[in-house]
Amino acid sequence: MITLTSKNMMIFKNEKDGRISYSTTIANKKEDGSYDNASIQVQFRKGVELENKSKINVTNGFLSFYRKQDNTPVFKFIVMDFETEGDAKEPETTSTFDNTDLPF
Repeated sequence: MITLTSKNMMIFKNEKDGRISYSTTIANKKEDGSYDNASIQVQFRKGVELENKSKINVTNGFLSFYRKQDNTPVFKFIVMDFETEGDAKEPETTSTFDNTDLPF
């Protein structure tokens, strides 16, 4: 399992057909100095709501994926615990990880 901790991750809130989803971007610097950007889904625990362009620090998370109907993988970050940027106190969510904490 690949665990995830990151500083200054910007979260984008997307609303479509009454459903809310979250994503972030990842970038790869090309040889010519320009960047190639891609979006990756972010999934939080049930009940977590963030504003668009929230900046967070992930303290507990991992990389996962699912397969679409055509069998292509879609990667996503599963964020279990995080702090909002600027918080020096307790994380926004805290827990002891076990399988019952998974958001799916």
